[in-house]
Amino acid sequence: MHYTLMDREYYDTLKILTEEFDRKGIQYALVGGAGIQARIADFFCKNQKTDISNTIGLESLLRETKDFDITTNSPEEVFVNYFNELQAINPNVSVFPERLRSKRIKVSGKEEISVFLNYQTGPQDFAGLDEHFYLDCIETAQPINLKYSNEECSVFVATPECLIASKLTRNDPKDIWDIGAVMKGMKMCRPQSGKLRQGMIEKYLIRADKGEIIGRLNEIKKQIIKE
Repeated sequence: MHYTLMDREYYDTLKILTEEFDRKGIQYALVGGAGIQARIADFFCKNQKTDISNTIGLESLLRETKDFDITTNSPEEVFVNYFNELQAINPNVSVFPERLRSKRIKVSGKEEISVFLNYQTGPQDFAGLDEHFYLDCIETAQPINLKYSNEECSVFVATPECLIASKLTRNDPKDIWDIGAVMKGMKMCRPQSGKLRQGMIEKYLIRADKGEIIGRLNEIKKQIIKE
């Protein structure tokens, strides 16, 4: 199964995971498809002054996914403890090993859900850009308060610039879709969404000797402007 943050069970799972990150004092940044979703959802909720469940048009920009990706500087032993305590505190949560630095999280309830939590413990786990980018991604992550009906989920999400720069290095169709979606979301929700700092993205790419990818970003931007 694949989900978006408009699916209550996916939202609730993110809330469970992030509350444990906060309780353990783990510094992190939500990245990947879920990070893109969180950013776009935040734009729409602020623009329409409502919560995720009542936004209009949000569903058209959210790409379904089956996981959560996070970037951290916490060693593996911290995560061993994290997963053990996550299950102890939440009896409805089960954690199963999947592959290196990836766990399957099953949450039982009215609507059972099974998703993957993929985590990076340092720059050595990250491919695409350099160590400076990896550290910036964590240090500049911003807290977002996502509301769903009467629930609130506080999550640290990578900046739009970090999300886009990372996606550009992959050039997979789903990554191009995500870049376009977050840029459309920002365009549709101004001024609440702020302005994309393209210079920052270019800086990340050039510093990692990936300057040739900038043209790819400009092509996506031109397409957004046409729409």
